[in-house]
Amino acid sequence: KQWYQRRVRGTRMRIGRPASFLRTPRRPPPKLPFSEFLKGGGAERLLENKELRIADGTPSLFWDLEGWETRYPGYDDPPYTNADLIHAVTPDVKIIAIFRNPTERLLSEYIYFWKSDKMGMETRTPDTFHLDVLRETRKFNRCLENRPFRHCCFTNDHSLRLRVALGIYICYAKDWAEVFKENLLVLTMEEYHDKPVKTLLKVYNHIGLYEPNLDDLVDFLQTAKTQNSNLDRKGQFGPMLEETKQLLDDFYKPYNAALSEFFGDSKFLFM
Repeated sequence: KQWYQRRVRGTRMRIGRPASFLRTPRRPPPKLPFSEFLKGGGAERLLENKELRIADGTPSLFWDLEGWETRYPGYDDPPYTNADLIHAVTPDVKIIAIFRNPTERLLSEYIYFWKSDKMGMETRTPDTFHLDVLRETRKFNRCLENRPFRHCCFTNDHSLRLRVALGIYICYAKDWAEVFKENLLVLTMEEYHDKPVKTLLKVYNHIGLYEPNLDDLVDFLQTAKTQNSNLDRKGQFGPMLEETKQLLDDFYKPYNAALSEFFGDSKFLFM
């Protein structure tokens, strides 16, 4: 088996498998159809309500399957995901996923939760971030030595302090694309920042809304307040160490390549 290898602070470490490894993992075949699995639960009753309308923007729906090991005993990785549940209840729903450069996403999350009620008043610096990155990337790669790829992405054995697996978008995106097909629109935060009007028009078209007046849309984009900018904490934290950035870029590189190949779009290389 080939492995990408780099030297980090003089220590040779494995940082991930090549993209070719990621082309084949699929969900294990379920023991029964998902519609049968739902029987006896509250979700099946929603199917009878034809007037139900749902809008949700919870990012964790894309990846969070807490408790799946107990819910699906005997499986090495989950046979069903939130995509299956949502599709069973609202099969024609339109899904929009927005991905960010995973290296930047990880740092942003690390800073965002710093000094929150959950984290307390702990010290977080570029040095502590580097040490956490070393620990969690090694932990993920050790998992790959013994477990299937999807198990390592969905396992609950990840640190809440630094969730490196959430940036391995290919693992989750393949499940959603398999279920929703053309009803899934995948964007990047970078393309929205670079071309906000063009990107929003894609969204309007995807969900079947009339195009807005362009002047009104531009005015809105210029005057709207940015939410969760995190600027104060970012300024206090300082820039990421260059060696940390290189480590994360190398770690995510094969997964970004697999994502780019899967959707046929180089924007997912995050170059």
